[in-house]
Amino acid sequence: MTRLPCLAAALLLAAPGATRAAPSSAVTIPRSDAQEIAVDGVLDEPAWQQAARLAGFHQYQPVDGRPAEETTEVRVFYTPAAIVFGILAYDREPGAIRATVADRDNIDSDDNVTIHLDTFSDHRRSFFFAVNPLGVQQDGVRTEGINSPGQAFGGETDKNPDFVFESKGRISPDGYVVEIRIPFKSLRYPGGGGVQRWGVNVVRVTQRTGYVDTWTDVRRANASFLTQEGTLEGLLDLHRGVLVEAQPFLTAGADGAREADGFRRSALDPSAGLNLKLGLTPDLSVDATVNPDFSQVESDVGVVTVNERFALFFPEKRPFFLEGIELFATPNPLVYTRRVVDPIVGGKLVAKRGRWNVAHLTALDETDGADALFNVSRVRVDYGGSSTAGLVLTDRDQDGRRNTVLAADTRLVFGKLYFVQAQLGGSRTDDSGVRTAPLWHLEFDRTGRAWGFNYRATGMGEDFESDAGFVPRSGLVNARAFNRVSFYGSPGALLEQLTFFGGLEAIWNYREFAARGPAESAVQGTANGQLRGGWKLRAHAERASLRYPPDAFLAFVVDGEPRLRPYVPVDLEGALRFWVGATTPAFKAFDIDAQLNWGGVPIFAEGSEGYETRLALLANLRAGGSMRVGGRVTLSRLTRRRDGSEFARTLIPRLKVEYQPRRSLFLRAVAEYQAQRRDARRDARTGAPLRVDGQPQVRDDSNGLRYDLLLSYEPTPGTVAFLGYGSSLDNGDAFGFDALARQRDGFFLKLAYRFRR
Repeated sequence: MTRLPCLAAALLLAAPGATRAAPSSAVTIPRSDAQEIAVDGVLDEPAWQQAARLAGFHQYQPVDGRPAEETTEVRVFYTPAAIVFGILAYDREPGAIRATVADRDNIDSDDNVTIHLDTFSDHRRSFFFAVNPLGVQQDGVRTEGINSPGQAFGGETDKNPDFVFESKGRISPDGYVVEIRIPFKSLRYPGGGGVQRWGVNVVRVTQRTGYVDTWTDVRRANASFLTQEGTLEGLLDLHRGVLVEAQPFLTAGADGAREADGFRRSALDPSAGLNLKLGLTPDLSVDATVNPDFSQVESDVGVVTVNERFALFFPEKRPFFLEGIELFATPNPLVYTRRVVDPIVGGKLVAKRGRWNVAHLTALDETDGADALFNVSRVRVDYGGSSTAGLVLTDRDQDGRRNTVLAADTRLVFGKLYFVQAQLGGSRTDDSGVRTAPLWHLEFDRTGRAWGFNYRATGMGEDFESDAGFVPRSGLVNARAFNRVSFYGSPGALLEQLTFFGGLEAIWNYREFAARGPAESAVQGTANGQLRGGWKLRAHAERASLRYPPDAFLAFVVDGEPRLRPYVPVDLEGALRFWVGATTPAFKAFDIDAQLNWGGVPIFAEGSEGYETRLALLANLRAGGSMRVGGRVTLSRLTRRRDGSEFARTLIPRLKVEYQPRRSLFLRAVAEYQAQRRDARRDARTGAPLRVDGQPQVRDDSNGLRYDLLLSYEPTPGTVAFLGYGSSLDNGDAFGFDALARQRDGFFLKLAYRFRR
């Protein structure tokens, strides 16, 4: 471990020698001084005749390097205040085009086209703007290579940020046409005037075939998607000015709860607040919020938690945190903004100047005890073609407890196919005493077309804590080594792509690393295949072992005659686990995803060996162009290996119905039933009852129904009217619907208006 600082320094010293990849395509786009461009899905203004054309698309998935089967042409020009795109997506079977009037960011089951704008041309981050054939919008930010504070994994697109832009589409006899106007006020880009040079790529998804096409010839044999983008050149004298946004809002709610003498409802509780945004320059913005409303209009999807050891990750969806959230990204999730639960006031600064990126967040969080003050700062420098180095500092101070984390990181991309990523830091926690602990991370990856690998190791000391991050387990060293082999079918083949992943994962207690075998280990293999027509199949097998920590069950004793005796758990040895799954194409009326898991698992609650069978089924139905029905069912049954007795059973069906007569207006109903039954803890060897902290263990049943109703009117992001009602019912008897009684409910009203100039 003493060599890690030297390794990080060597990576930084090697940076200046990296070279920047040349763009594969460059287009100079014309300027139009037309005052008004009607965004109506009809490309009939004179400016469209002079627009630059992006054509000659290539297939990217499932097989790269081939000409696209469907023809796509994108036209682009700009005015002093906006950049304008016209999409002509031709289709040989226009009757099979998938398109619905959907809520924002809910078009993944439709045909769609996404425009990526890398406005800083730095190959690290792009804003994306997606539309379906009717012009329904989806947008967000793509950040490559590191964990986003709003997402569970890095390298993925984050659809939670919303930008103001106009779009309108229509289905034509030979495909569909969509017109998009993106104001420069909705973008961040280099300030200081001069000619702008932006990275760009366009991605088209055709649901009928399952194919993904790109404008530039993007290859899978590359560590970066964005380095393979093209460029838009000639952007000059953009009239953005100082961006000023103010969003005053009013909320009101009336909550009810069951008490000993009946169901009681509180008085109407109105509240007002204000969100402010000041874009001083195109690359520097300041955000502030006072008494913010961060309520959710739809509950998080229920998950099986009966056999979990640590916290679950839920994505960030709150608007104030989403602005510039990608700049807080680090290799390990040391910034997790949902740690700020109920802010009284908050402020944020986001800036990018040349190679330097700076972001800072301050928030005062209201809690049951003393309020907590959060401060998060992130500085990152870009080097080479797509490499980065950064520093993050987080601090949370509350009523005598203070937690501070400082860490440096770097990601070096080289040889087009490879990257090395490292992070080194530590935490300091001061409450009843002072505790410090290290954090380190090292990763090596090859992203080749036919084969690749990912090797990484992460260590967190026993006392490592991150009150502003997402660190569900510390005191461990986690090492993974995986290899990938991919095969591609010939044009027209039934099997278009087949990929195998294989490797091993091991987890050590931090103090035992390199001195003793791992506490947990698994040898795994996964196969993913795509068939012609968009069908996807997957299968997985693994052999896992687990050694329970010796101090995890000190409070457990076996209840028996003639005396109580200490409890010794039974470790998991060589348990086999499997899962298989399948995903249908997005048919015009429906799509289905199903997965079945079965095999040996540890039962963490009682330190024994178990066997779990879990079924997850997801179905989406589309009735006409305005009605969507989504259903999800999760069923889990966990039994003891010792005698086959049932330890736990969970059932979670969820139904969501959406009716959207037009893009700005929708009605949504969500209902979720969750039933869980867990047996009393028992001795893993004899089945005798256990006591924990001297208390006998009893069976635990829960049974609840939650439903939410929402009427929403949102003509533009930030201008909204919500009227909602939610209710929770329970009877405490798992898998029984009799006598379900309302325990809590609430009415909710929100009115907000975004002023922008």
